Amino acid sequence: MRDLTGKVAFVTGGASGIGLGIVEALVDRGVSVMIADLRQDHLDEAAARFEGTTTVATVAVDVIDRDGMAAAAQRTLEVFGRCDIVVNNAGVGANPSVDEVTYADWDWVLSVNLGGTVNGIMSFLPTLLAQGEGHIVNTASMAGILPTANNYIYAASKYAVRGLSESLRLTLAPRGIGVSVVFPGLTQSRMLQSEQNRQAQFRSEVPTSRPEGGPVAPPPNSGMHPRELGEIVVRGILDNQANILTHSEFRGELEEHFASVIASFPPPQEIDPGRLMLEEARRAETAAAQRAVDALTTRS
Repeated sequence: MRDLTGKVAFVTGGASGIGLGIVEALVDRGVSVMIADLRQDHLDEAAARFEGTTTVATVAVDVIDRDGMAAAAQRTLEVFGRCDIVVNNAGVGANPSVDEVTYADWDWVLSVNLGGTVNGIMSFLPTLLAQGEGHIVNTASMAGILPTANNYIYAASKYAVRGLSESLRLTLAPRGIGVSVVFPGLTQSRMLQSEQNRQAQFRSEVPTSRPEGGPVAPPPNSGMHPRELGEIVVRGILDNQANILTHSEFRGELEEHFASVIASFPPPQEIDPGRLMLEEARRAETAAAQRAVDALTTRS
């Protein structure tokens, strides 16, 4: 997508923080946007920013509600006639002590962060496939690419979003659909207040730690401004970028992490024909998919 003018986007968690930053950057490129969010009061605040425009609409929806997400997708088509960009951004976090963790903590984070992403994909995939073009953006986190202590539930959800996105990118490129995954670091948002929105079925009496399990509490309003991050994401869409990395302070640590992964390989082995056959077939399939990605990037 080299030109976003006249395109339509659907953004979950779009009423504040990272989501709103992405919305604003898209609107500035001529994109009409359906802002989806759990809370109507947050949607009202976001809508006020775009008062007087017909290119922004809002819909209240819980991303874990599959019927609700299907209805939100239908509403987007009713209002704008199509949808070209799907941004699965809504996210929460809870990392209680390993001495106190409950199944409710796991179920909540995985239902929103991973399940919400799946629901967004499933709700819009038929439309994108029918159009033969489009782009999906899934928000992971640096916690989904770099291991950290005391962050295991959130990390599990974001590593899963990363794997889903990387495979889906290879799968959908031949159908004209791009996929990107975003790995933000600390950004100004309501993420640290996500516990306030925990659905009733996932509530626990056990107190939880800070949503992203950081060793210190960041000062108020610290982190990247959402609009700056939104601009980086939109450039990633325009370039059909696979991995959208937004915070440069992690580069050295990430290099060290992947170097340690490569260093963990065993020495050369004798490999039986079955293993070789399977690996050669996998590589051939991946190479063909990557050629489709490259062609889509060039075409876009």
